[in-house]
Amino acid sequence: MIIEMETSKHSGAISLFDKDYVKTGIFTKEFSRWLHEAFDLRQRSDYAPKYSPPAEKAKTTLQNAMAFFKEVKNKLENLEY
Repeated sequence: MIIEMETSKHSGAISLFDKDYVKTGIFTKEFSRWLHEAFDLRQRSDYAPKYSPPAEKAKTTLQNAMAFFKEVKNKLENLEY
């Protein structure tokens, strides 16, 4: 199910994802956790220029992002209109 929504901030998009897709069971809480963790890393990198995530954390975040993308793609391909 595609839900029309609009927000001007990344944090707003994450909140809407949690409300409309995680709390309704379309995606598991694991996907929400991955999204929050990736956003937190991005925030730290943007606002603490000397911050560099440990290599293992960066690798895990990338793996989670690829799994997230794959699941979203799968759900979109299997939508019934």
